[in-house]
Amino acid sequence: MGTYYVDNDVGVTGGSGTPADPYGIETAIAAAQPGDVFYWRGGGEGDVSPGHKLNFNRGGSSAAPVRWIGTDDDWAPIPVGQTPTTGVDGNDGTYPIVEISTPYQIFESVRIHNAEGGRYGGVGGCYVNASRMVMRNCVADDCGLGFYSAASANGLLFAQCRSHNVYNGFSLNPFTVLCHSCVVNDADGDAFRFQMGGICVYCRAYDLGGRGVELYYDSSLPRTPLLVDHFSAYHCLEGVRINAYNGTYPNTFAVTNSLFDTCNGYAVNVTAPPGQLGFLANNGSRNCTNGQVPAGCTGLINEGWIALPSDPFEDAAQGDLSLVRGTPAIGAALDGGDLGALQRRFSRLPYPVQY
Repeated sequence: MGTYYVDNDVGVTGGSGTPADPYGIETAIAAAQPGDVFYWRGGGEGDVSPGHKLNFNRGGSSAAPVRWIGTDDDWAPIPVGQTPTTGVDGNDGTYPIVEISTPYQIFESVRIHNAEGGRYGGVGGCYVNASRMVMRNCVADDCGLGFYSAASANGLLFAQCRSHNVYNGFSLNPFTVLCHSCVVNDADGDAFRFQMGGICVYCRAYDLGGRGVELYYDSSLPRTPLLVDHFSAYHCLEGVRINAYNGTYPNTFAVTNSLFDTCNGYAVNVTAPPGQLGFLANNGSRNCTNGQVPAGCTGLINEGWIALPSDPFEDAAQGDLSLVRGTPAIGAALDGGDLGALQRRFSRLPYPVQY
């Protein structure tokens, strides 16, 4: 286990890993051992692009993950909540900019951007092809898919990450995945797209061509519940859609303490086949063109809906989806908490963010 330094100005190879002679990013990846920590600086504006997919293929263990930490020019880690500047520029590349292909790695405050064709090109930013991976305070932008994953990549956590200027923000196939306090905006497609199930809590999405959360089951894959909790969507096609592909989905899912505003469709759109059970509770909506939930959803428990008479957000047009003091969403949740995604009193994640 050691501590090493990476600088994009070195290029992709070279260096010895000290502050005075830092690694290039590819040299650092090749040297990584379980428990190593890499402090990484530099914006990656073309100088770090290897001209092909950058593959983080040397992981750690549950007790000793490999950590990649974005820093400022003085090697100070970029704080969670501050936009990361360190990262990888795809240089308009034709492959996913980054692939994570071995388990037990943690990425903090890293930016991944500039795939071929940007949001319209279909090339992804960060492809996760390994289990047991954490990304915290990371950004993916200017690419077709921001963060996306293989179906076999389970045990993933995205905490306080952001995706913008993309087609889909998060496109996640595993059945054990958690998105916590993540943000997607300026997307032509969906913000959070789940293939099997997962958890999406304290997240928010705005300015979308698609849906805030989309659950779309492939009948050949395992089915697990979807939990959406304290989620907000603004200026989108629909808030949440549960699409029962081939007439099946798991017997339990929940969309709880959620808030939608200015949707072109339904706040929550559920396809509920006979014999299946879905659960919606304590949701709030405003300005949803087609209403709250489609009629005729057999087996769907839908209770505690709150119609919001006023704009609940501080400044939704500028992406501030924190709740206005005095809005009906304050204290309206079944647990006595606030109804919506962003609560400023929220100070730490109630879920683990590292191994």
